[in-house]
Amino acid sequence: MARKIIIDTDPGQDDAVAILMALASGEALEVLGLTCVAGNVPLGLTARNARRICELAGRRDVPVVAGCDRPMGRALVTAEHVHGEDGLRGVDLPAPTMPLDPRHAVDFLIETLREAAPGSVTLVALGPLTNLGTAFRRAPDIVARVAEIVLMGGAHRALGNVTPAAEFNIHVDPQAADIVLCAGAPVTIVPLDVTHKALVTPARNAAFAALRTRVGQVVAALTKPTGSESARHGGQGVMPESW
Repeated sequence: MARKIIIDTDPGQDDAVAILMALASGEALEVLGLTCVAGNVPLGLTARNARRICELAGRRDVPVVAGCDRPMGRALVTAEHVHGEDGLRGVDLPAPTMPLDPRHAVDFLIETLREAAPGSVTLVALGPLTNLGTAFRRAPDIVARVAEIVLMGGAHRALGNVTPAAEFNIHVDPQAADIVLCAGAPVTIVPLDVTHKALVTPARNAAFAALRTRVGQVVAALTKPTGSESARHGGQGVMPESW
């Protein structure tokens, strides 16, 4: 039986690869929707990129819903210096033709979870937690409907990638992170330390390109190390969330 998930995301080339993996998982995962949030780049671009990735994967059936365009209690911090002005490093993907779902992502989360059986939906949070925090604050009853929250955020032993103490996703909206982590749903945190072990080596990048498919070519372009990234990681390549 497929595990039902909602991916909350701010793509970003790292999130783009994660979305492609989820959409290609066959019977393992049922992606109920992509809820987009401002983070790596502003909301208009994250929602655009999510649709571009769905169309690349041939999955126009997956709802893409735009959500919060700023953190709950502070100004938005973005990361164009890492992800490029468009969030995908200028990788050649056409403008999306599939429409955005007309709902707000917070409403989509609340409606979808209320309609689901208790404990049947996993929330996969790849960006700042603004959408989830806002939904939990507005409708605390939905927390009981969540099977698990799996989120990339924080750092354990590693230094942060924004400040020595702060990882980007938590740094962007710490208020939302506090709400989500204290809500009571089971949480699995994948910290920056894990991404430090998930290297895209030159050999792996070449293997993506060697697939000779459009998706393989795009993933190779998204994960290709630059000179500065290779130097930073001892010539071993790059890591999806620690760029």
